[in-house]
Amino acid sequence: MVGTEQYDSAAAKLIGFVEGVWHPEDLVRLEGTPWVVVSAMRSIRGRGALLAVDVMAEHPAFEIEWSPGAETGRRSAEAFDPHGIDVRVLPNGRHEMLVVDHGAGEAIDRLQIDARKERPIIVSGEQIEQPIGTSGNAVAFLPGGGGFVISSMFDPRDPDILGKFARAEITGSVWRWTEQAGWMRVGPHLSGANGIAVSPDGNHVFVSEWAARKVWKLSTTGAVEAQVFTDFLPDNLRWRSDGQLLLAGQAARPEAVFGCEARGEPCPLAFATVHLDPLTLSVTSLVEVDEATAAAIGFGGATGALQVGHELWIGSFTGHRLARFRF
Repeated sequence: MVGTEQYDSAAAKLIGFVEGVWHPEDLVRLEGTPWVVVSAMRSIRGRGALLAVDVMAEHPAFEIEWSPGAETGRRSAEAFDPHGIDVRVLPNGRHEMLVVDHGAGEAIDRLQIDARKERPIIVSGEQIEQPIGTSGNAVAFLPGGGGFVISSMFDPRDPDILGKFARAEITGSVWRWTEQAGWMRVGPHLSGANGIAVSPDGNHVFVSEWAARKVWKLSTTGAVEAQVFTDFLPDNLRWRSDGQLLLAGQAARPEAVFGCEARGEPCPLAFATVHLDPLTLSVTSLVEVDEATAAAIGFGGATGALQVGHELWIGSFTGHRLARFRF
């Protein structure tokens, strides 16, 4: 743990870190349990995994085990490459988790987690293949058993992704999946469709247009209701307990962020975290960290934020820790 009260930022104060994670791109709380689940993205520096850490952050994170019957939820342990995640509680007391998985193809892993014992374990799973020409980024349940929505950031067959991101040109979109109808594209085409969230009443979808620095509010049929620009690359969205949306992202050029590690280049570390009013789309700053400060505190490149009690836990596409802020 590093330096409590080393850094104040906007409305939040850095109080320490959660250790034992790698490339913690997204994170969710398993409601009714002491666990936060983190998606550790696969990279040239490490394999992909789902990690768990207790909400008191008293111990390092650990990898969640898969029972033999759950292995149908991913192509293989070696290929597993989790990205965005979402979770809900099932009537039987288990948790259902959706995982954007790039491992050996594009799919949504639908998993069941039993967190009622000493440690959570994945007990069952299946894969839902994505449409050809999509690359999932984030996923969110639709309430009432209505399926889920995903953001497709780009077409993996497109050789000019970096150029299109740099020019904020169209690369992806939002897709909806239901048991009855399968996949359907909804809403406008976007430049780097990224974070996604569904309102608790199921009437609205919020999606980050990463490369264009914009957040959209849509109906669940895809009709545009509102939009707002941000001064950073907006990444993952997550609900706060007060009904506001948490939004984190990188303060950099999209072409510098996307694929920087794979290219062997230093990744930009400056970032911002805000809360977003779902009614007005007004933005209020919580954390602002520039490049030099990020290097000094040993954390940067934020991709998502989660409320954990009175703390804000922030993940990153790079690095090996979560940052903890009090707000």
